Amino acid sequence: MNAFDDTLHRVMARHMNRALPMRTSSGLSSDPDVSIGIATIKIVTEEQIQAIAYGPLDGEPEVIVRLDPIGRDVSDLVPFANFMDQTANRALAADGALRVWIPHSVTLEALDILGHRYWQNQAAPDAVVRMGKICRIIAHEATFPGQQVVADAASLLQDHIVTGLAPIEEGHLGAVLAWLDPAIRDPLTEARERIRLPASGILPNTPDQPADDRVDRLRKELKRAAGPHKTVIEKEIQDILRRWVLREWQLLVEARRAFLALDLPPVRLEELLEDSTKRMSYALQNGHFPARQPHKLAALLAQMEAGLEKAELAALEGDPILRDQARSAGKVVLGVVSDVRQPRSGRAPCDIDIESNQGVIRLRLDDKVKVVGTTITGVVRGVFSTQSGGTRVSIQITNGVRQTSSLSVGAKLEVMRAGYGFVNLSALQLVKQRQPWVFFGNVSPCVASGFPSGRSALEIAAGIRKP
Repeated sequence: MNAFDDTLHRVMARHMNRALPMRTSSGLSSDPDVSIGIATIKIVTEEQIQAIAYGPLDGEPEVIVRLDPIGRDVSDLVPFANFMDQTANRALAADGALRVWIPHSVTLEALDILGHRYWQNQAAPDAVVRMGKICRIIAHEATFPGQQVVADAASLLQDHIVTGLAPIEEGHLGAVLAWLDPAIRDPLTEARERIRLPASGILPNTPDQPADDRVDRLRKELKRAAGPHKTVIEKEIQDILRRWVLREWQLLVEARRAFLALDLPPVRLEELLEDSTKRMSYALQNGHFPARQPHKLAALLAQMEAGLEKAELAALEGDPILRDQARSAGKVVLGVVSDVRQPRSGRAPCDIDIESNQGVIRLRLDDKVKVVGTTITGVVRGVFSTQSGGTRVSIQITNGVRQTSSLSVGAKLEVMRAGYGFVNLSALQLVKQRQPWVFFGNVSPCVASGFPSGRSALEIAAGIRKP
């Protein structure tokens, strides 16, 4: 959506006092049987989790409160670690089908850091090490475009609806939810009132809610306390952390409910879902191995590029609103079949010409394309300007030649680029076999004649500098 359309939709949303959908299809597949939720509270100045709420999304969550989150003792994380291990085992039994709902990206960052901290920590219990590996696997999967495992509730709502708030204000999940609650008659005022308190996985620290300062002072007192006084301090810390992590959990539950209430069908997500389940099944079974060597980094980059292409094209094909926006940029061509060259009806070879009023078209020669809503695919063999200011596109049909109703003069078609991103693993093996010195060698090759002078580049440059 361009800036003008975005502003217009926000004005309309504010005028109507409700959020407006920007799509007619969902970018997220239906929840699998193994679906969980996780919400966290971290220390503001430290990347340390001090409270976690977790569990199935249709019941009350389990809550862990950490009295000393920066201490070496991690036994308080064992219940969460056991839960993550059980979830991973259930996902493996379901061939890698897993959905992890989080309220916002800060929770994912907290899980990623938790994974980095413990996945190879030899001093931690085995269950916590396993938890660290699972957290790293989940965080790594979230980096793939179009992945179907991590459901970031705030990002999902921002991608599918628009409110009457400024874009920066939509970063607050609670403010966005105010526009989706039909019981709220003035969502703008309510949203801005909610923004006073953070919805980013940290404790509030406002004059009327100084929870962060209070917990900090109580922890200092706890170091000197003993007996009943110590118990009172511990209980107050636990109560504060429990209250605010449950608030994060409630935001997650409400956001998920609001997203599902949009009732957007998941269209053309089968390939993205299959890719995600395969990656998760392999990683949960074999472990997390970060790509560091050049050929593995190249393969990872190729996977991400292919995922980005698949996600973009799946969204375009499944959503007419997005296609309408893409037509203005020339990524989708809407036109009428003006000529069909097919010697035998329903048989190859078959070539068609499509006349379009669009003056801007991003299709190029030899691009692989498909006709939206059909199984017809082809290759662009020519792009020509017409006298009326439009464009004629010649396409060689490679699949679907029997669909004569669409391949006939006068048929109205939408054409878009087809997805052909893939990972050429055999070619990437050459990178590994060559073992380039810049990545693997200890000494760089000598490219100059004679012996090295022993002088640095700066000394050489200073010596030949003109006075």
